[in-house]
Amino acid sequence: MNQSLFSQYFKDKKVTKMGLGPNGRSFGDIVFLLQEGAHVLVTDHRDEPDIQTSKSNLLKQLSKEEKERVSFVLGEHRTQDFIDCDYVLKASGVPLDSEYIQAALAAGVPVHTSSAWLFQLVHDLLDVTTVGVTGTKGKSTTTDMIEHILKENNKSYHVAGNIRGVANLPVLNEIESGDILLAELDSWQLQGFGDAKVSPHIGVFTNFFEDHLNYYGGSMELYFNDKAQIYRNQKDLDICFVGKQAFAEIVTYEGVAPENIEDISVSVLPQDLELNVLGDHNRENAAFAYVVAQQIGLMKSDILPALESYRALEGRLRFTGERDGIYYYDDNNSTTPTSTIKSLQAIKVKYPGSRIIWFGGGADKESDYSVLISELSNLVYGGVLFAGTATDKIVEGLNENLRDTLRVVSSMDEAWKHVEDIKQQGDVIILSPGAASFGVFLNEYERGDQFNSYIKKLLN
Repeated sequence: MNQSLFSQYFKDKKVTKMGLGPNGRSFGDIVFLLQEGAHVLVTDHRDEPDIQTSKSNLLKQLSKEEKERVSFVLGEHRTQDFIDCDYVLKASGVPLDSEYIQAALAAGVPVHTSSAWLFQLVHDLLDVTTVGVTGTKGKSTTTDMIEHILKENNKSYHVAGNIRGVANLPVLNEIESGDILLAELDSWQLQGFGDAKVSPHIGVFTNFFEDHLNYYGGSMELYFNDKAQIYRNQKDLDICFVGKQAFAEIVTYEGVAPENIEDISVSVLPQDLELNVLGDHNRENAAFAYVVAQQIGLMKSDILPALESYRALEGRLRFTGERDGIYYYDDNNSTTPTSTIKSLQAIKVKYPGSRIIWFGGGADKESDYSVLISELSNLVYGGVLFAGTATDKIVEGLNENLRDTLRVVSSMDEAWKHVEDIKQQGDVIILSPGAASFGVFLNEYERGDQFNSYIKKLLN
């Protein structure tokens, strides 16, 4: 719809796309650039069968003319490709000290992440209200709650950011002045916001805990610096809502909270508001969604019914079903010890007399597992731990009883075989790993898909 408005930024431009993902966001952005008339060089340091499959799948989506304007460099990165271009579009997780990104910047080549590029262009050319949500945990649910409120009130909105399978740049084809742009933003995407000197008009910073320290070299300050881009470049009339814990962290790192920061608590919600999601942390998420909706211009009478009708996202402490008196929950996206503790505690409150069978563990992100280990004996009966460096830490600290009832496994099939042997009526079975997926699984999506696939077969 806005092709002519934005095409001036892309037509005949040379774009180096750093990183070729399996599909979804990466493909969508590349296809968009080619449709807009750009010349795209896709480079990935890997040259493995899955990358070749990705290349083949991408080419199937292109016209003959578009194929003539795309090229590939696989198995390596070449410095010249990052200098001899008009833009670099980098994928999430590119190392902070990447020599290729440094070379591009030294040559004066703009380096973008797709979400930051989208926000930058929208801010420059359209009268759009932008909303961005970040935080170590809670950002997905808060974003989804806001979207549910907008949808229930027939607002014209678009979603972007860290949404599975959703590309950012194609939003430019649909968005118009007067619309709302809503994005869940992780630290890697916000890194691009810092480079672009842009922040959402309305920001949310839910909380700030240890996470991704393997990427940040153990530095919480570097991790915070990326997260802080949610508010660092806001203008005078912009605002960022933060949780009490995040507010304290902002003061710690900034010295004093910026004027555009407003700390929020659950007290903004009516005490009698009944939610269909478990846990105090989800009530906090609802409080953020509530104040954002008010900032957009919706009334209390518009917001509260939408919050009461909200149902949890997949992977976010979501009830997936019950059979034979056994209850199943998918909390796949709890990948830190802190978030897993909160989820297990919420289950304990909901089912005080039940045994909790836990699917946990995996790869370490240089997190501290001491508090989780100390809480486990009060929260779980037993279950499985997926093999990995995080599991090694957990097992080392377990008491004797849990060492007998928590089995280390190397696949989802092995996990379910063990759980089928120990489960009984009244149990609650929950996937809430508290760790990364790598090693046993390709990524967190594969872990969640395999867990839910088994439950679907069981319930059907």
